Formats: sequence, C-alpha cells, structure tokens
Amino acid sequence: MSEMRVFSGSGLPFPRWMRGVGLLTGFFLLSDGLRRLLTGGGGLSDFVPYLLVGSACVYVAGYDKKVTLSEKGFVRQTLFWGKGRTDILPWSEMEEMILMPAAKGTGVLFPLKDRGWRAFFPEATEADLRAAAAEYRPELPVSTGTGSR
Repeated sequence: MSEMRVFSGSGLPFPRWMRGVGLLTGFFLLSDGLRRLLTGGGGLSDFVPYLLVGSACVYVAGYDKKVTLSEKGFVRQTLFWGKGRTDILPWSEMEEMILMPAAKGTGVLFPLKDRGWRAFFPEATEADLRAAAAEYRPELPVSTGTGSR
C-alpha cells in the first residue's frame, strides 16, 4: 500500500479565543462566588449561581473533539481537560460512506444500523476521501449526498 495521509478535523463548536474568554469568565465567576460565600451575610442565592455558572464555564472551556480518518478507520475523540473517550469505527465495520462536498472541505456520514457518525474534514476533497476508501476497503459503497441549504 502507498503512504496515505491522515484526514483530521475538529468538532470544536467555537474558536480557541472564545474558549479562553470562557475560561477567564468562569474563573472570575467562581472567585466571586467564593468571595460571597466566605464573606457571608446572605443566603444561598448570593453565591450558588456564581459557583454553578462559573464551574460550567470552566468545564466547557476544557471540551475538545477531534476526528480522524486513517488506516484504522474513523476515530472520534471526545476530551474534557485531557480525559475522555475514543470511539473507533474500523473500515471493516463501515456499511457505507456518504460524502457531502462543501466549499471549505467535505462532510462525511457513516450510517450504521442503530445510529451513525458524521464528521467534517476541512481541506479534504471528495476525490481524496474516495481514494482513501478505495485503498483501505475497495468494496465499501461510497456515494455523494446532498446537504440542506
């Protein structure tokens, strides 16, 4: 087999600068909630919302999702602050590959019996993904789908 490149994408729903702003906001709200708790004088409504929203901001800022298509198959990693899980869909278990070309890359659907997986690979063309499927599993049905407008 020839050297096939690895296609990778990210499922991050917001840019990295927004993660930084969320992290700073979360730390600010957490510290303000702790200040309100330690200085006392009020009820739960004085500090609990700050602690809840602040901890949610910090937690969400640590979210990262990565997807790759390589010789192993389709690999999806979901991480929260470095810990998480990795799901692998090997080439041998794929039932079909539906490609949806776009201006900045190609979306791919991997339908399965119970659910199915999806991914977007920036800068990957339909021809590149068809070549990868032909190399790793020639009998895999590859079709072109239509996206919603």
